[in-house]
Amino acid sequence: MKHLLSKLKFNPDLGLDLNKLNYTIVNKDFLYTEDSDLIFYPQKCNEIQDLQPFLDNLYSKINKEVFLVLTFETYRGRIRRYKTKHSRFFSFIRFLFDFLFLRVLLRMFPFKYLVYYLSKKKLIILSKAEGLGRMAFAGFEILDSTSHENQIFVLLKKSIIKNETKPSYGPLFKMERLGKNGKKIKVYKFRTMHPYAEFIQQYMLKLNGYSKTGKLKNDFRITSWGKFLRKYWLDELPQLINVIKGEMKLVGIRPVSEVYYNDLPIEVQRMRIKHKPGCIPPYIAFNYKTKKEMIVKAEVDYMKMREKKTFLYDFGLVFKSLYYIFFKKQRGS
Repeated sequence: MKHLLSKLKFNPDLGLDLNKLNYTIVNKDFLYTEDSDLIFYPQKCNEIQDLQPFLDNLYSKINKEVFLVLTFETYRGRIRRYKTKHSRFFSFIRFLFDFLFLRVLLRMFPFKYLVYYLSKKKLIILSKAEGLGRMAFAGFEILDSTSHENQIFVLLKKSIIKNETKPSYGPLFKMERLGKNGKKIKVYKFRTMHPYAEFIQQYMLKLNGYSKTGKLKNDFRITSWGKFLRKYWLDELPQLINVIKGEMKLVGIRPVSEVYYNDLPIEVQRMRIKHKPGCIPPYIAFNYKTKKEMIVKAEVDYMKMREKKTFLYDFGLVFKSLYYIFFKKQRGS
């Protein structure tokens, strides 16, 4: 295990040399000496009985100054492992069974209780986003992650603030966003990301930053079917619930997270909190390019115009947006 630990290549900018740290390799009892600088738990998280309670227990035991390394196998890594031992056809059949039995049915009532019993409460099929998200949800700060032999190894430290938001699994979920006057609202969407993905937004921002469209770059949290839903704006349909509740309108500035809001210029922030967010963003109605600066410009132009116009102006923008979406093939990202 010491030989394995020495092979892990974390970001050199962290200034950590694992070989020079006083580390301890621990078992399920999680016993380590107080002078340890780093703790390595070699068992894959996929195989840990009751994973989330286990991570919560780690959080309560570990010292905030100590580094922690955990590992798990992603479903893509699982496929690669199958392919090294079996034919491509058998590997596909085996993974399809694992996916349907351990990943889909495990989340559904009442099957989840049966699967939970038959799988002996372990062997979880994890995506990279869910594996990292579960650790972040338990209260750990993700410093870096690296791949080795089809497994993900994660370097962690205990965070000061433990996350209290409950994760969601279903196809419909709510995101916390900023509404009018800075009020926090729950925006409804169809799920396009892996479970627990919402808890690693800060890590993703630090890792890759924003793309030209103003969204997170190289966002591996999005599922393959999620990309399809986003492309055709289908994931936005449940926001009509927010419209009915009076929290949003059909067209208007995007409902953004507090993290994104804080990255905007102060003058844009001051303008934003005066307006109710909308389902259809102004850059669609104005047929602007999907670059961050153009998206922000469209919102500023809209807010300035909206102060001079009545609600009929919004009504006209809705039809313009539908025209660009259906006839000019304006796509989401």
